[in-house]
Amino acid sequence: MELNTLIRAINRLTPEAKPKWGKMSATQMIWHCKKFIIFYQNEKNYSPTLMTKTLGYMHMFFLRHIIKWDYDKYPKNTPTLKFFDPARAKDIDFENEKKELIERLKMVNKYTKKFIINPMHGKITRETFKEVVRGHTSFHLKQFDVL
Repeated sequence: MELNTLIRAINRLTPEAKPKWGKMSATQMIWHCKKFIIFYQNEKNYSPTLMTKTLGYMHMFFLRHIIKWDYDKYPKNTPTLKFFDPARAKDIDFENEKKELIERLKMVNKYTKKFIINPMHGKITRETFKEVVRGHTSFHLKQFDVL
């Protein structure tokens, strides 16, 4: 998914948008996607646990070999990690969250290092990093029918 396509979809989103599935609001979804990027790039220096690493490697296998990067096949209503659980999103400024998410997506798009190490999938290539972030974001934008 191209960056400009994601940005246009984010800009079409309103706080009143209703999901096609799931319980989170549009505001919680934007917050969740932003927090996912923060976690995924290990901005807060999270130490992976055995459970996080195990689930992360299983998840990467699932993305690569089961759904083959086709996020339309990704199961809906799956549980999420505590760090980016949308239930934690309280008193969120929708417009500010949209701006922050767009800025983080631009940063991911410009990422130039060959690899990134994150607490979920370990050492991955720049291309995989970008694909996971774009795929996760597009999955949720489709959830709110703006993509």
